[in-house]
Amino acid sequence: MAFLRRLSIRSQLLILAVSTVLVILVIVYHTYSTMSAMVTRNHEEYVQQTVSEIKRNVTSNKDVLFRLMQTISYNADVQTYLIEQNPITRFEMFRKLNVMISNQRELKDGILDIVISGDNGFSVDINGGSPYAADLKSMLPGKVNAYYAGMQQFGTLYGSATGLVFATTISYVQQGESFNKKLGTLFFIVDPKALVGEKDYNSKQTNTQIYLLDRSNKIITSNTSSETGGQGPELKTEAAAGGNQNVMWQGKKYVSQTVRIPDMDASIVSVAPKDELLRDLLVLRRQELIILAVGLLILAIPFTVIINNILRPLKKMIFFMTSVSREDNLKFSKRISLKGYMEISMMADEFNSMLDEIERLSHKLLETNTRLYGTELERQKSELAFLRSQINPHFLYNTLEVITGIAAVEGQDKIKKMTRSLSSIFRYSVKGAEAIELGQEIQMIKSYVQIQQIRFTDRFTVHYSFTDEALRHIVPKMILQPLVENAVYHGIETTLRPCRLEIEGFIDEGGALIVDVRDDGVGIDAERLEEIRLMLSEPRSGFDDPEGWQSIGLVNVNNRIRLMFGEEYGMRIDSTDGQGTHIRLRIGQRRDYTNVQSIDRG
Repeated sequence: MAFLRRLSIRSQLLILAVSTVLVILVIVYHTYSTMSAMVTRNHEEYVQQTVSEIKRNVTSNKDVLFRLMQTISYNADVQTYLIEQNPITRFEMFRKLNVMISNQRELKDGILDIVISGDNGFSVDINGGSPYAADLKSMLPGKVNAYYAGMQQFGTLYGSATGLVFATTISYVQQGESFNKKLGTLFFIVDPKALVGEKDYNSKQTNTQIYLLDRSNKIITSNTSSETGGQGPELKTEAAAGGNQNVMWQGKKYVSQTVRIPDMDASIVSVAPKDELLRDLLVLRRQELIILAVGLLILAIPFTVIINNILRPLKKMIFFMTSVSREDNLKFSKRISLKGYMEISMMADEFNSMLDEIERLSHKLLETNTRLYGTELERQKSELAFLRSQINPHFLYNTLEVITGIAAVEGQDKIKKMTRSLSSIFRYSVKGAEAIELGQEIQMIKSYVQIQQIRFTDRFTVHYSFTDEALRHIVPKMILQPLVENAVYHGIETTLRPCRLEIEGFIDEGGALIVDVRDDGVGIDAERLEEIRLMLSEPRSGFDDPEGWQSIGLVNVNNRIRLMFGEEYGMRIDSTDGQGTHIRLRIGQRRDYTNVQSIDRG
């Protein structure tokens, strides 16, 4: 969702529109898939019912043929005829057998011929099929019982070019030496259509083709115009779904089912063109997509209008706000008028009200600044008059030098050191540039510390540690004196034990100057330390602090550094009550000083 919030309103609306279209397409696809599955399932049930009926008919007709063949093969006259050697007796039996097999033929429609072929070279038939006996025997694997031998071409003998051949081995069943001896073979030549029945299995709606195929994939019969004996369909299976298989045949996709008939090693194959099967659904899907496309085109008009009604006023508003922000802050005379939705108009009115308020406050601020500027001018005039009334600094320098000379003559070394140091501090504070090298600031600090050590009778020691790079760094004048004074008066003076003052400086990795002032004096309690830190974090002078005598100098130093170098620089103070105080200054680099005082270290 965070990603969407970063997009424009137009992009979000377009995403919403595309998402809506995708949802509709998913619904259409799901509906089509569901209906397709229903149609396919109904077709599968219809085909299964039809194929089951065909299978029952084939099995039933084959059983009838099997019983007829058993009746003939076990007939005593048939077996006697096949072993009889007397020609006269065999001739009389021939007529009798001819009548018997003719009667058996009448029991089942579709039997084209019945042939009894003896191994002794004698045969009996109804319609002249005996000449084919030798070829028919070659189709048998050995002793068989109601075995489907295959198809045979009989020309115009039976009015049908192709007939199905079923065979049963005739074995002698009488007790004796010839028991179970093979006497010959019984052949039934059957019309292929008689095996299935006369019912029409055409499906006009789906053009389903049903084939009864033998073990050699030859067509026994079908509901198509394919000839009996022709080659059955060569199907290439792609995928299976339920009882159906998706197959490729003649370059098209079909839905196929296959049912085996083990009794005669045959199969029933149904194939239906997938396009025909789903023809109505494809038309329905095409119509739905057309309706969806037309609907989207119609909806695009109000959608575009709504987007423009939203975005055009917003763009105008943004352009107006940008132009206002680029002008003088005191010129807010322009106002905006937007025509659009109620929320857009309300936003424009609120923005105009805000501009009115800014203009009013700007005029008020200008008037206040004018009064403050006049007050500041009066204050500076007063200070100038006050300074003019002060004693000439040169007079003070000369007076201190005279005191130093007298102290030297009288042998008062401490007075000489103190006056000389005080003279250096006074001269440093009122003369020279506003920015100096840290080395010169340290020389002034040494003079100040020398006075304090004489004053406190060497009650504390001082340790200085500065890198050469740090001593060359430019700092504001008098930036360290308040810190050292704070350490002496508030950290060292209030304790009677010997203390140590450390003043160190170096340059950090970012190029900033780091100055540390540490003392091991009385320290600051936690509550007072938190108050000082709060004053340092706010732009205030410290004069409103009830104990400002301790914090004014620190606050002023911190404010000077922040004003000159930025908010990331300034002061940090750490202290532990009874153990001492550590103040760290972090000072940046400024290249805009035009008058910088340096020190000669030669």
